[in-house]
Amino acid sequence: MFETYEAAKLPRLPSFEQNTTRWAFIAQTENREWFYVTHQYFQEGDPEHVCAQQFLIPDVIGLLSLMRSNSDTAFVSGVQLVSPGWMNGTDQWRMETLSKLIGIPSEEGSKYLYEVASGSTYSDVSADTSYAAGKVIWSAG
Repeated sequence: MFETYEAAKLPRLPSFEQNTTRWAFIAQTENREWFYVTHQYFQEGDPEHVCAQQFLIPDVIGLLSLMRSNSDTAFVSGVQLVSPGWMNGTDQWRMETLSKLIGIPSEEGSKYLYEVASGSTYSDVSADTSYAAGKVIWSAG
């Protein structure tokens, strides 16, 4: 989950017509994976004027919600998995292109297997869990 502080709030820009709040920074409350997502849309529905916006999404539920909102004029065009070292087997965070998201049945609730463009897989499930029962929830391309 992300959070921020009132001190991080930036002043409104007069050119922004949307009802938005801008922040200088956000903080992550858990040492967990998250997603950096590129969402593209056609300005005023015109495919000649493509705009892009990036979203920082803290969980799979939020990611899938944005993906379900895809239409002919607005769509997710890229997903990066941002994984902590304990998940990716290193001592640092990594941001890698997500190629597959696989749901794994678990007694503890929803668990996931992430396949990145390099072919590596990362998981939030224990090593003794069977991936064979998994179902592809999302695949790039």
